[in-house]
Amino acid sequence: SDDDTEPVQDLPELKKGEELKIKEATVLEKKTKPPVLYTEAGLLSAMESVGKEIENEDERKALQNIGIGTPATRASIIETLFTRNYIQREKKSLIPTEKGLQVYVLVKDLKIADVAMTAEWELALQKIENNDADAGTFQKEMENYASSITNELLQTSIAQNNLPKLICPKCKSQQLIIRDKIVKCPDEVCSWVQFRIVCGVQISIENVTSLVNKGKTSLIKGMTSKAGKKFDAYIVLNADCSTSFEFEKNKSSKRNGK
Repeated sequence: SDDDTEPVQDLPELKKGEELKIKEATVLEKKTKPPVLYTEAGLLSAMESVGKEIENEDERKALQNIGIGTPATRASIIETLFTRNYIQREKKSLIPTEKGLQVYVLVKDLKIADVAMTAEWELALQKIENNDADAGTFQKEMENYASSITNELLQTSIAQNNLPKLICPKCKSQQLIIRDKIVKCPDEVCSWVQFRIVCGVQISIENVTSLVNKGKTSLIKGMTSKAGKKFDAYIVLNADCSTSFEFEKNKSSKRNGK
């Protein structure tokens, strides 16, 4: 009982098959307490002993020995969570941010969040060390894994949110891949590409769409030349699908917009 004042009473000696009358039965209604919020020290400890939660005995033993990260990297992993605004400090406790919770919901059921995978890798490496498994096969599996989790993440709702479906202006058959720093055609033969960071300014999705569909962006302001001078210009799509600057009053520059 939570009531420390309740007297402790020893059970009388009981025998097998003995019947006892139930004098009274009551139901107590209580609420469970949420898990205590992590402190940095508590999170470091949990990362080290995370294997306790894994059902498979071999994987649990393997992960207990390595945990998440190493003694040298666990603190930097937590610092990365702060840097990316996934968590924040509230006195001594660590509180997930709205962004952090959104990422958690997004990836919690994906392969990239499978902690047991770390244990499986450790077991595989032990087999390789004992000549019970092939290193080349393991490396190939790692390559497939990296490709798989990348594709999974690219298919998430956040990755796909508000991204237009644009057809390559050069080959006119492939849908362009849009990233933070680049827009490119997936066809290696076509290989059309447009960098989104142009003279220090990121080209917006709206301007990427305008460039591909209309052949010209809106006026992009605040770009910086190699000489360090600020300038404003349009990026235009040429007949050969290369890009260049066009200044106001239709004065074209020979500088390439890529």
